[in-house]
Amino acid sequence: MLEGFIKKYVLILLFGLVISSDHVEEWPACTHVDPYENLGDWMQVNAESSKCNHTTQADRETEREAERRKWGERAFSFDMVSSDKIGPRRILDYQAEKNCKNASFQHDQSVSIVIIYHNECLSVLLRMLTSIFDRTPESNLQEIILYDDASEVEHILVEKLQEFGHITEKSDILKIHRNPEREGLIRAKVLASRMAIGDVLIFLDSHCEVSEGWLPPLLDPIHKNPKSIVLPIVDLISPITFKYSKALIARCGFDDALNFKWLYLPWEYWNVEENIVKPFESPSMSGGLLAVQSEFFREIGEYDMGMEIWGAENHELSLRTWLCGGRVLIAPCSRVGHVFRMRRPYKSAPKNKEAARDTNSYNSARTAKVWLGDYLKYFIRANPRAAKLNVGDLKERFEIKERLKCKDFSWFLENVYPEFKKIDENVDKEEL
Repeated sequence: MLEGFIKKYVLILLFGLVISSDHVEEWPACTHVDPYENLGDWMQVNAESSKCNHTTQADRETEREAERRKWGERAFSFDMVSSDKIGPRRILDYQAEKNCKNASFQHDQSVSIVIIYHNECLSVLLRMLTSIFDRTPESNLQEIILYDDASEVEHILVEKLQEFGHITEKSDILKIHRNPEREGLIRAKVLASRMAIGDVLIFLDSHCEVSEGWLPPLLDPIHKNPKSIVLPIVDLISPITFKYSKALIARCGFDDALNFKWLYLPWEYWNVEENIVKPFESPSMSGGLLAVQSEFFREIGEYDMGMEIWGAENHELSLRTWLCGGRVLIAPCSRVGHVFRMRRPYKSAPKNKEAARDTNSYNSARTAKVWLGDYLKYFIRANPRAAKLNVGDLKERFEIKERLKCKDFSWFLENVYPEFKKIDENVDKEEL
């Protein structure tokens, strides 16, 4: 499972961050200003310019800080107090390769940034918004749609977001919507995107921070070919120290069970200077951070509204894009940091009871039955439990496939993902 892979990856990352030394550790502990209690004062906090240590240190932690930290760990699965102490702005060096600074990117489109959140930490969400305002060309930013997917009562942030908009004088950019009924990330993205008026949709998770120069490299490939979905490099923000670390650049793929896997580029690829800046093709995408022309997104059928909560929508959208006339690219000059939680802190409540145990398997089965064609038998062998699920009505998805005259999965393997492991054709008929 992708979630299992991420946990292992994050544990390795965190170990490295915890044992590493940093000049920040030598600074005195930051005073904790709680944005839930006093947003105005919190907006003045800046740990790095104040030269104080925002990370949690047990021997310096006050009783109130310990109480708030434990609440945050239960609610968000990361150190909320550490995030609070950073403040609304992080001082961040240019994260992309230096060649990217001198590159020219066409970026004349207006963008609607769509952020879905459910039970999100206030300081993480506000620092994300501040990073967008600080590092996005004003000429491009049409709106930011903040779509609350039925957060629980203690996590409703509408009033705080409105206050933030007033303090920053960005109320006209922030479009805040609260959905009273939980739809899950996938359906919420579709519903929020239908409110958007920008030329290009940018989907971001609610616990990210964009870096300098992040947007133009995403828009340039869409300017050249509107049937492109373009992904940033997703950097790593520790859920414990909130340190920002650059990630390795890689393509995205999947195995026979539609489990996510990284596809690392050969080192010699980077010996060609042009490749440091040039977007490259990817069979799939790692998650929900992407740019896509609004018209194209709607034309190819948005996300699958029959999917539940979270999982496999990245593979389904990628396959549909490739097979139906589009392409998926990764822009190495665009970098966006993402907080990788240690676990999912909230419960899933899918509307289809078949998905209650594992939404990822349910969504993978919907994807496989529509798009894998003759290769469906390999998915069944790799994930027999998912194959037995009643995944609901697929008529609309097959109609999209027919309307767009989409290619067969064999074309995808031949032209996009030739390294996909082809299993022995001799599959036991009883397994099917």
